[in-house]
Amino acid sequence: MYNILLIASIFGFVLTTLLFLKKSTQPKATIFLGSFYFLLSVYALQAYIIDGGHLALCSWFFLWPLILYNLFAVPIYFYFETIMADEFKWKKRYLLLFLPFVLSVIDAGFIYLQPDAVYQEMLHNALTDPKNRLHVSYWLLDLDQHMLMRHVWQLGALLIVMPKLLDFIKEGTADGLKVILNKWLLVFWFGLTLFAVFAIFYAVENMLAINIFEGGSMVPVILYLIMFSIGVIPIYFPTILHGYPQVIEGTVDSKQSISNQELDNKYGLDEAGVKRKLKLLVQKKLHLQQDFNVTNCAREMEMPAHHLSYFIKQQYGLNFTSYKNNLRMQHAKKLIEDGFLENNTTDALAWECGFASRSSFSRVFKDATDHSPSDYASILQDNG
Repeated sequence: MYNILLIASIFGFVLTTLLFLKKSTQPKATIFLGSFYFLLSVYALQAYIIDGGHLALCSWFFLWPLILYNLFAVPIYFYFETIMADEFKWKKRYLLLFLPFVLSVIDAGFIYLQPDAVYQEMLHNALTDPKNRLHVSYWLLDLDQHMLMRHVWQLGALLIVMPKLLDFIKEGTADGLKVILNKWLLVFWFGLTLFAVFAIFYAVENMLAINIFEGGSMVPVILYLIMFSIGVIPIYFPTILHGYPQVIEGTVDSKQSISNQELDNKYGLDEAGVKRKLKLLVQKKLHLQQDFNVTNCAREMEMPAHHLSYFIKQQYGLNFTSYKNNLRMQHAKKLIEDGFLENNTTDALAWECGFASRSSFSRVFKDATDHSPSDYASILQDNG
């Protein structure tokens, strides 16, 4: 049973690394999400170590993580707020989110300031009786009270964002990326809410020495399964690594009312900015390189490949390959008009336009002009 905690922790650390290192269209939201998965990974790992009976091998992994766990509500709330507002602005009321963290700093600091025998006794009790470790007393609160408080704060943060989230998912529903984002946010919110609820049940069970459900181990098992699900569910939503800009920057006055239809059309990437970057790539003639594909193009533009493909489809009605070939055919026709074939072969023309072979170039050229390159040159010459 405890192995699922280890798996969830490993998945979480991998996801954290990807979120922190991956370029994103919403870097602040991505950092907040990565911060949450880091906390969840440490939480799952310590639960695996202590509840699984491995604390003797990792005795250093004790007490101090309490401070991290009591930050749970912070990245969760900030992530949803940033995604829905497409920005993050600090507000004084956010200080309330840090109350569990402040109390844990005080309690953990108090224990570390005590004689070493106090810490060693606490560690010994966790080693010999891990099931009852939540009853340990600090200074202000017991460990089970810390657990109850942090997850009450987590649940409160999720309930606060819920009305805004429900309004948010109603907007821009004709946009493919927005539909994916809506599904992710609903699944993520639901998973976090279940996590908070069952963690609260677990804390209450330990505080009152009762079993809320029949079978004393049911609540922790469900809690571990929920943690595992939250840790691995991003596999089904890989686009969350890149973020989602809400409204095209500079095109909508914040004081204007925006209809759902306008949001359907404008939700996505910065249209002017992307077109400007595409124009710059054409000026640099990168589309004439043989390895010019959607991945390399997106890397040059510092944006996710799936966002670029989506943008080109929405703006030009073409997939990326067709868009690239159209640019190459414009260059090919210009070269032919300038007399390139008078002193060069069709193979040289194909190579000049980014094609690896004459046959593939000729096929694309005929699809675009209804003529072979040589026939097109002859027609130009006759008309001239």
